[in-house]
Amino acid sequence: MDAREPAVAKLLGKLEDASYSDHILLGHQNAGHIGVSLDNTDGSRSDIKNLLGKHPAVVGIDTLSFNGYEGTMLELVKTVKQLHKEGVILTLSSHMPNFSLGGEEFFDYSPNIPDGNVGERLLPGGDLNAKYMRFLDEIALFASKCVDISGERIPMIFRPFHECNGSWFWWGKEHLSDEKFIDLFRFTVDYLMNKKKIRNFLFCYSPNGFFKSADDFLSRYPGDDFVDIMGMDIYHDRPSEGDGFFDELISSLEVMASCAQDHGKIYAITEIGLRTLDQNPNGFYEGLAPEGNLQREWFTDLLDALKDSEEGLRVAYMLFWANFSDTQFWVPYEKGDFRHEMCDNFIEFATSKYIKLAP
Repeated sequence: MDAREPAVAKLLGKLEDASYSDHILLGHQNAGHIGVSLDNTDGSRSDIKNLLGKHPAVVGIDTLSFNGYEGTMLELVKTVKQLHKEGVILTLSSHMPNFSLGGEEFFDYSPNIPDGNVGERLLPGGDLNAKYMRFLDEIALFASKCVDISGERIPMIFRPFHECNGSWFWWGKEHLSDEKFIDLFRFTVDYLMNKKKIRNFLFCYSPNGFFKSADDFLSRYPGDDFVDIMGMDIYHDRPSEGDGFFDELISSLEVMASCAQDHGKIYAITEIGLRTLDQNPNGFYEGLAPEGNLQREWFTDLLDALKDSEEGLRVAYMLFWANFSDTQFWVPYEKGDFRHEMCDNFIEFATSKYIKLAP
């Protein structure tokens, strides 16, 4: 496949095998270095491994670690090496800063500040282009440091500009036109591959669900030469019985699956989770509530929806969001005497023949 390293073709082959099998690779964001039950952050443990004895098959990481938000770059490199050694697939997302803020070397994450016409200014000829290239240089440095025991670069999925059709990031639809977004995505891929010679990335396009049509899903698609994997981020917010989430999930998967088939791509659920948000009377919980969850069989309900759909079973992987703390987590866990009330349901889900963990 083009000029990329053999390990990248091997990784794509693994994902294709999952897509054409009757199982889905289980993923979890930040699993190797951030978790409620973790005693270390070196990639040897995870909340899922502590519960099930194995890591998730896919672990997400983020460029936030480069600037101290979720560790450091060197710590993340160590984590990646250990996870790769244990057979885990890595996917790198990027919660990018607002590059219009601060000085030339200021890369602090700036959530909920999408203003400043940032996207257009990052393109060649824009006043922020040089600053953006320095940020991409950090990504290239990270990719070059992630090598296996034989010195070969570790392949991973790079997923920039996620949820690009929303309004909450500066690269979202309300802040950057479809045309300019596509230009920026293509510039980013070209810079990393051709300028920095980073050949150990697969590239993923992942707008936010739900989708009603192919035009809806593909409105900001950068093109087949710049995308290896199609994905979508989708959350079950403020769940209630009969709210139709699983039906909408499958209908959106049908749209994405049709697009993937037309363009010769595999597809994945690149973020998913149950978000209780302000539902629980005991407090505000962004993901699962520590107790009193209204849909305690949510994980097996999710599995039932996926396995009963051909498009659901063709999902290569699905990635649950991170377990940041005991009040902000998306996967049930055990710690000491505490066992989350949805652990048994998650175990039933994760040990099903339709779900695959790391080797």
